[in-house]
Amino acid sequence: MARSAARIPGIERVDLPEARQAIPHLHAYLRECILDGRLPPGTKLSQVVLAEQLGVSRTPLREVLRMLQEEGYLEFEPNQRMRVADLDPAELDADYACRILLETLGLSMTLESIGSGQRREAARLLTAMRRAARIGDLPGWFQAHHAYHRMLTAGAGEPLLRTLQSLEDRSVRYIRIYQQFEPGDWQTAGDAEHAAILEALAARDDRAALTGLAHHLARTALRVLSDCAPDYAPRAVPSAVALAEGADPAALRAVSAG
Repeated sequence: MARSAARIPGIERVDLPEARQAIPHLHAYLRECILDGRLPPGTKLSQVVLAEQLGVSRTPLREVLRMLQEEGYLEFEPNQRMRVADLDPAELDADYACRILLETLGLSMTLESIGSGQRREAARLLTAMRRAARIGDLPGWFQAHHAYHRMLTAGAGEPLLRTLQSLEDRSVRYIRIYQQFEPGDWQTAGDAEHAAILEALAARDDRAALTGLAHHLARTALRVLSDCAPDYAPRAVPSAVALAEGADPAALRAVSAG
């Protein structure tokens, strides 16, 4: 008798809504399993086993797996088996470099419209992040964190905001790794940086706000890289910070060479 494939740890049966909403619901569930580590990098996936454990047919599952592959969370092996994508330090380096350049651009386009109301909302979001971190509410923290960063770039316009959202989505997996490596104080440095950006905005110190945002994003990326790929030498993130700070070409070349 043929031996059945092993069950995949962490995957539970899902209760899907009516047919039109089945694919988005299943996509959100499997994406979260990858992001929170229930499906670690390198995990091999069998459609037959997944469908059985999830309690779904293979037709919507194939579509969801295709979506996750397009988003970079899954990849095909040479024998056409699917596996959870490994962490890619070059991708993280590039994604965060793009975030540094585009978020500082977005902030520069938003500065004039940030008034007392926006600053009060940002302060409220900081409080929400602190509370969520204290009680271990990671979904709540991510929601407040996303809202804080979007407040900073709200004036950038929809096309740029869509690009920023895509970059942020790809960054979430790496931030989760940071949180796992530093379960006690992963929020500490970011909290201080978020507060410093807000203080610069209140003081109308645009340059400090812009460089503060660039360094905040860079520190997150460099810390995750040091944890998950200590032998990787980042180039894109330091170069993006130098550009955001208005470095001259010679200084930029020195950063890239270093």
